[in-house]
Amino acid sequence: MELDARDWCASAHHEQRIAQALWEVDDPTPDEVREILNNLGYIDDRIHRLAHSGTTTRFLLDLRVDGGRLCLDGSAAGEQTDVEKCVAPRTGPITASGAE
Repeated sequence: MELDARDWCASAHHEQRIAQALWEVDDPTPDEVREILNNLGYIDDRIHRLAHSGTTTRFLLDLRVDGGRLCLDGSAAGEQTDVEKCVAPRTGPITASGAE
């Protein structure tokens, strides 16, 4: 599965702005991550799989629009925050695989 050119280009913008916002928070809780994502304009219906483990909160963000397949798989952990593009099915529940 691959992303189209539009999703590929959009992913960099989303990855950067989310990572930048989350780098400022050490030991973020799921509620803090949700609030940060909401403040960036991502609605609750697009935020999935918030889970806290140790000092890291993982999340999956559904960015599918107009038949696109873009999603972001993130782990919020202060300076170790990582946000990566992923590929979701065109329709249905959000699941993700790595972008090639």
